[in-house]
Amino acid sequence: MHFISKMYITVLFILSSFFALGQNDYDKDSSVCTFSDENLHRLVSNDSLYEASLLLEESLSFAINNDLKGAEAKTYFHLGKVLAKLENYKNAEKYYFRALKLYDSLQIEKEKDIILSHLTTIYVNGKYYQKFDSIFPIAQHQSIKLNSELQFVNLENKVKKHYYNFENDSLLETTTRALAKLDNTNFKDLKISSKYNTELNKDHLKTYFLYHEAIAKMRSENFKESGFDLFFDIEEKDLESALHNDKDQSRMLASFNYYKFLYYRDVEKNLDSAVKYLLVSDTYKYNELTTNETKTKKNGDLIYKIITTEQQLKLTEKTRNNQEKISRAFLISTIIVSLILFLSLVIFYFYYKARKNITQINSQLREKNNQLLTIDKERLEFFSILSHELRTPIYGISGLATLIKQEEEDDKKQYYLNSLISSSNYISILIDNVLQATKLRFEDKKLRPKPDKINNLIKNVTSSVEIAAKNKGLNFHTDIQDSNEDEYILIDRVVFSQILINLSYNAIRYTKQGNVTISVSEKHRTNDDVTLLFEVKDTGIGIDEAHRSIVFNAFENKNFLDQNSRGSGLGLHIVKTLLKSYNTNIDFISKKGVGSTFFFETTFKLAKKVDIDSSLTATNTNHKSHILIVDDNKINLLITKKNIEKINGHSCETTSNGRQSISLVKEKNFDLILMDINMPDMDGFEVTKHIRMFNPNIPILALTALNSSEIEEKALKCGINQVITKPYNFEEFKHIILKYSKVTYPM
Repeated sequence: MHFISKMYITVLFILSSFFALGQNDYDKDSSVCTFSDENLHRLVSNDSLYEASLLLEESLSFAINNDLKGAEAKTYFHLGKVLAKLENYKNAEKYYFRALKLYDSLQIEKEKDIILSHLTTIYVNGKYYQKFDSIFPIAQHQSIKLNSELQFVNLENKVKKHYYNFENDSLLETTTRALAKLDNTNFKDLKISSKYNTELNKDHLKTYFLYHEAIAKMRSENFKESGFDLFFDIEEKDLESALHNDKDQSRMLASFNYYKFLYYRDVEKNLDSAVKYLLVSDTYKYNELTTNETKTKKNGDLIYKIITTEQQLKLTEKTRNNQEKISRAFLISTIIVSLILFLSLVIFYFYYKARKNITQINSQLREKNNQLLTIDKERLEFFSILSHELRTPIYGISGLATLIKQEEEDDKKQYYLNSLISSSNYISILIDNVLQATKLRFEDKKLRPKPDKINNLIKNVTSSVEIAAKNKGLNFHTDIQDSNEDEYILIDRVVFSQILINLSYNAIRYTKQGNVTISVSEKHRTNDDVTLLFEVKDTGIGIDEAHRSIVFNAFENKNFLDQNSRGSGLGLHIVKTLLKSYNTNIDFISKKGVGSTFFFETTFKLAKKVDIDSSLTATNTNHKSHILIVDDNKINLLITKKNIEKINGHSCETTSNGRQSISLVKEKNFDLILMDINMPDMDGFEVTKHIRMFNPNIPILALTALNSSEIEEKALKCGINQVITKPYNFEEFKHIILKYSKVTYPM
């Protein structure tokens, strides 16, 4: 009876499917869905999302049971649309990719185009910007290939992404390109992607792109009068129509009126008009908050019901499957009993074998324990060495500061000052090495290559270590093969400086007399890259060949080096680890008592056209930049203030209180803010968030001794433009300040 009942239901289902043949869409593989597209579209349009999900769950079960790949893909796609409308973007993404995979296997290009476009939409709405950057070129290529209208939907999403991320230059470029494409496209020739998609309105698209182009130009003009030219050509009713399907309609209309408020307040000085537009903007914001609150509660309830329904369907399917397995229960029971007996024999065998080997295992454990005790002893010795390494330069700094205060002769003062700088540099490098060793253990080093000259890099290294060599009575040389003065390579300046500084300090430490030399020579060149050989030579104590295998191991230099010349044991280990980021290795040749040469080869991409930061050129060279410095440490305030005053055309004010800095930014016009992170009353992240609420455009740079990718990520999220790690090189600091303050003065 059970078999007959099942067969009867199947026949009824097939008949009902053929009955709906006139109103149901067919997939490319001739598989038919159990729902009507028109009916589903009506349910989704009327926000009857729970009913729509029930319809789709039924269709999915039928498609899977009957191996209808086209129907299964179509159902996954519509489930993704329902969840996207509920703003449950993660689950929507999951269903979209299931559908995409199936349509790709069926080679249905049109449906792939639709899904890729929907993915760009949910990635922007869900603020998954890295995923958006990955999927956008794929989606746009597909839409252009099929000449579908979705190419403009993709462009809308790209504009929205640039707008929310304050990527002003990219926003201007994208809107300009989109408007040009819009003018050159005949919409009658486009292939509409779906029967029930609302046809894109060319005028609406043009208003949407013009609005964002106007915002980009206003931001680039720093909200001056000339930046509002395009903005006031847009009618609010036209913008409202253009945004009728956008979930952020109220928010964008609020911004539209807020920019008008800024214009009448700052340009026209008409407070009545300014207040009027501010009230309109606030009304839109309130409506947005109310709508979002209602939608969030409703969506939460719907998602719960949909998930519950899905679980119930799975439970029903599971129960049906269990009923079918009852007829085979005896066979399964027999198999299980056999497996239990077999496993019992296996367990007994391994138990016997384990007992036989227990003595050997205990012996190995004791050996491992002894190894751990040895490692612990080595770590304790390392911290003892580190304590010695820190105390020595700290004592030197303290003593040299006293000598400078007491000394009257300028030459001796300068000598003491150079020694003090050398000790300070050594402490900084030692601490960096300890922190770097910890970071490299837990996370991969990501390179940040930028155009630079190799001569500039070597000069920076020389300035850091030359004093240490002179203080020890050594000659420090550099030998760089002549190269094109205008040639730039792509190099991570920080990483490579750390490599060469560590190698140089290592050479200076283990050389009592003679020379230390950095050599750079060209080994190979193509049109796109150049391979350079780096060598650091010394006339020091040398290394025995028997110790070659442990030279680059952390903490192990004590095993073979002169006890009077011991160091932290981290420098060479960090050099070897950092060079792995460049896919290269380091080696050395050495002779005991004669000296050593450490060398490695690295290939760099050539920077064919170097843009020396065009943002440094300002349109008004008479404008002077006024900077606010926020730091609770008075010494840090003094140092930063003096460094700013060394930059021509720049002046500054200081404050040690985060809350006070917010009031100062409201009261005065500053061109740039230098913000400390760790402050007692309100940290730099919170201060920045408050400032961004009323001033989204002023550059804010973080000055902090903290150095981690987590700090940089947190800073960018709260609105900080760039993080400058203390201590910093003055020339690099000056370059960054000029970049953001946009003032052209003699360097």
